[in-house]
Amino acid sequence: MSNNIQGLSDIYSILQLYGINSSSSTNSLSSTSLSSLTNSTSKSSLNDLSSLSSLGSVLGTSSNSSSSSSAFNIMLTRLLSAISEKNKYAKTEAEKVSLEGILSTYNSSVLSSGSTSINNYITADVSNLTVDERIENAVELYSNQHGVDSNLVKAIIKVESNFDPNVVSSAGAKGLMQLMPENCKALGVEDPFNIEQNIEGGVKHIKEYIDRYDGDIEMALMAYNGGPTRMMNRGVTSIDDIYKMPKETQNYVPKVMSYYRGFTNGN
Repeated sequence: MSNNIQGLSDIYSILQLYGINSSSSTNSLSSTSLSSLTNSTSKSSLNDLSSLSSLGSVLGTSSNSSSSSSAFNIMLTRLLSAISEKNKYAKTEAEKVSLEGILSTYNSSVLSSGSTSINNYITADVSNLTVDERIENAVELYSNQHGVDSNLVKAIIKVESNFDPNVVSSAGAKGLMQLMPENCKALGVEDPFNIEQNIEGGVKHIKEYIDRYDGDIEMALMAYNGGPTRMMNRGVTSIDDIYKMPKETQNYVPKVMSYYRGFTNGN
């Protein structure tokens, strides 16, 4: 596999394909030991992870996206396949491998090397991807990273912006997941019209509400649209109290839930 991607800066290229940037929160995630990945012999597909062993030295130059896109996809597909195969045989959660863990380990190794600054150690090259591809990639990556169902994220995007990255509401909410300026600041989103930044920020935002309401998706959606402070002031403690919220929120929650069920069922 390494011969097929020689000179493409293996993992760096995967990071570019996924659109990770320096504002990503992957460094805060628990990392997976690279040695445990490359030394495992549970399945032959893990041999494809051998190219990860030189992560510490894979720094620097960006590859030509037009000439290496196929190699990126091949490497990424093999990597995800290897992760999936290993996890089938994991006996405990600690033994499981995640893409985020690999990225976190890579980020840590780069930053500790002192060879590349934090402001440019990971840059996105998405010039060869369509808007739809960028949205799909970002939804899958950040949903997985933050533990949110990707179908829920797509349902929110559908209702908020109908997948238009450039939408601005009358209230000033911007982009795919309609982030308000104050939310952007709190979530570290510098450019709300950037597909990857907006989706990462929106996923983090809905995750905060899902956790706040103990996994109650409808309550989380109510907060996402109507605000948790308004919910508290109006005595909203369950979805049964949705009638206490503005009409917009009363319509919003069931609409997102309808799309959520549709996406989940493959519609």
